[in-house]
Amino acid sequence: MDAYRSLFDRSGICMASLNADLRVQEANEPFLSELAGSGQSLKGRELFDFLQLRTQSDLRRQLMRLAAGWTERVVERVNAVRFGEQANPAQLTAVSTKAESHSDLRVVVMLQLEEEADAGAGPAVRAGSRTQLTELDARILKGVAMGMSTVNLASKLFLSRQGVEYHVGTMLKKFKAGNRPALVSRAYSLGILDASCWPPRVAPEFIK
Repeated sequence: MDAYRSLFDRSGICMASLNADLRVQEANEPFLSELAGSGQSLKGRELFDFLQLRTQSDLRRQLMRLAAGWTERVVERVNAVRFGEQANPAQLTAVSTKAESHSDLRVVVMLQLEEEADAGAGPAVRAGSRTQLTELDARILKGVAMGMSTVNLASKLFLSRQGVEYHVGTMLKKFKAGNRPALVSRAYSLGILDASCWPPRVAPEFIK
């Protein structure tokens, strides 16, 4: 779970880690504030307490296969239930963490709510597409995901502040994201940023 600590603390994405029985072991502040209410203790509750599905069986089967190491990633459209009442369309992305024993298995779930995801996003930013980034855009995206400021990015990449803002703005438009946290959230949900490591890494297949 150590590899995910920075993601939990810094990404701004609704995230929770589950045990092999798909019960919550830990949830970050965005998950608590969006789905349960800050100050609530969620440990031991089922992930499906926060989802509204026609049937649980298919997603449960996929997540159990993920926990067993038979698949690498699960991406599904779901309805996330806010505070046990309001349902919002969302994209669920889940990955498994490495563990020494079955009892230590963790499944890390990320939920991108539709107001961040923008249901009207075009084909270029849908899961499974291969939106290509230049090497420079990839480095800037990694920096944004790490929480680096425009000034720090400009210094590290030998660019002007305006140059950094131009590239960030281009990616915001490409991924139809309203701000930097939404850009990072979209990149993780589409698999462009590798959710299994920290510092952030752009998957090679997304780089020109």
